[in-house]
Parts: sequence; structure tokens; C-alpha cells
Amino acid sequence: MVAELLEGRGAKVVIGDQSGIEHVLHHPGGVIHGSTKENFAHSVMGAKDDARFVSFEDGGWDEGFYCHQSPETSSWPNGFFISQWAKKADHIISLPRVSAHSQAGATLGFKCMVGMLREDSRMEFHANGPYNKFITAAAKGSTLASRDDGTGTFLEKIVEISDALRDKLRLTLFVATQAQATFGPDRYGMHLGPVGLGKAYIMSPQPGLVFASADQVAAEAFALALLRDLKRSVPFFPRFAERMILFQNRNVQDFVDVPVQNHPYIRHAIKIGLGELPGEIIYKDIPDTVQEKLGRCFE
Repeated sequence: MVAELLEGRGAKVVIGDQSGIEHVLHHPGGVIHGSTKENFAHSVMGAKDDARFVSFEDGGWDEGFYCHQSPETSSWPNGFFISQWAKKADHIISLPRVSAHSQAGATLGFKCMVGMLREDSRMEFHANGPYNKFITAAAKGSTLASRDDGTGTFLEKIVEISDALRDKLRLTLFVATQAQATFGPDRYGMHLGPVGLGKAYIMSPQPGLVFASADQVAAEAFALALLRDLKRSVPFFPRFAERMILFQNRNVQDFVDVPVQNHPYIRHAIKIGLGELPGEIIYKDIPDTVQEKLGRCFE
């Protein structure tokens, strides 16, 4: 585990996150339902009593978050609220997963940072995206509002969250022994009461991959290449189900056809100076056929 490796080198480790609005609902009056710490334990990523784990919602609405704004966050006219841990931490290591996403098309390193936002900022960027009605429904009972600013900058807002971390983010590390190749981020594409519509298709890359980079954009680009390759191998029926259920969402429909270097995540991240495409990919114990196949995803 990464935490143990860091502690072995003398680091004081904090593991932090905040679950999505449908699982943890936090507003100015406090937490209405859910617990990120309980979700952390339920996912078998760690123990509920792990003293190193921090649920960002437990820090409080005003005390636990601050407003970040810079010339590079122009998609957020009034800035965004992010966990105080973005300031308090000396070094940040990002541990995303490789997964498709029913709204954004992919949830990788940039989308992972949404877990650091306060709920009102989560509502703000979702308002620019597809299927926002599901987010507003999940926020029912709170004082959170959803207002589309008309800019259509859903993906750009996601990327710009990392501006708050650019001086602290040391590594982005993916463990891709399994990947969710359709729908996402949950087991089903859409929840309709107690039932789900669109079961996610899980794949196990052969061989399983572990990859990392100190350059956030380089890591994201490789993860996009891997996910594009995996989606091409999804059997007909799971692929057809995703296309039919999410037929209105171009982020999903165009994903396989858009070259990695032209993906909005990558183009915008390079534009605001978060990193560059990988200049060199160093493989270890990876068959040549796999290297060639992934390399073609950049074309």
C-alpha cells in the first residue's frame, strides 16, 4: 500500500476524500446523510477506524474549505471551494482509478480531484454537464442550488481544480489491474430508485498495469489511451447498452474516436500549464504487442 511505503520513509500520511453527492450530502447546515469514512471501509480500501483517513466533510462547511481562484481558473468566474488539505499538505499523491463515466466520459486523474471540492462547487460544475437532473435530485433536502452559467465548460472546470494543487502534486499513480469500461462511476449507469439501469462492464487488462508520472497530464494521457483501448474490446451487448442509454452524451459517444492529444482534458490542461503529453513512455515487463497497441491510441 502506498501509505505504508511513505510511512516507511518517514512521512506522516493523511488519506482524504469526499464521496459524491448521492452518497454523502453536505450543505451549510451540516451533513444530511452519508459518511465518506464509512464508504472508505465499505469499499474495502481501508478500515473505518484508520486514524490516517480524513473525510473532508467532517472539517466543516466554512472551516474545512477555502476559495481558490487564479488566472488559470477562468471557467470558474468566482473560483471554487476546495478542502483546506490542499493548503495543509506538503506533498500530494493522487491515486485515481481507470474508469468510464456516464457524464464526463472518463473518470481518471483530473476527475479524481472533484473529491476535494465542497458540495456547492460540485453542484456548480455539474450544472454545465449532461444529466445534471440526477445531481439535483440527489441534493434534494439541502439548500444547495444548481445554476447553469451557460458556458458549457463542464470538462474545463474539472481540469482547473488541479490548479489549486499544481505546487503540491508530486505523483499520479494508477493501478490498472481492473478497469470499468462502460458507464460509471458507480456499478450502474443510472439509479432509478432501488434498481439500476446500465450495468457497468469490468475488464482486467492483460497484463495488469501499474503506471505513474510526476507530470499529471502525461499520466492522464496514458490512462486515456488505456481506457480507449479497453473500450474497443468491450463485447457487443455491453457496448450497445451504453450507447443506447447515454446516446445524448457526446463525452461518451465520441470517446473512442477522439485522439488522446485532442481530448478536452488534455487540451485544456496543457493550455493552462498543468503538464505535457508524455515525451517518453518507459515500459517494464510489458509485451511489445501491448506497447504498440497503446502507442497507436495516441495517433
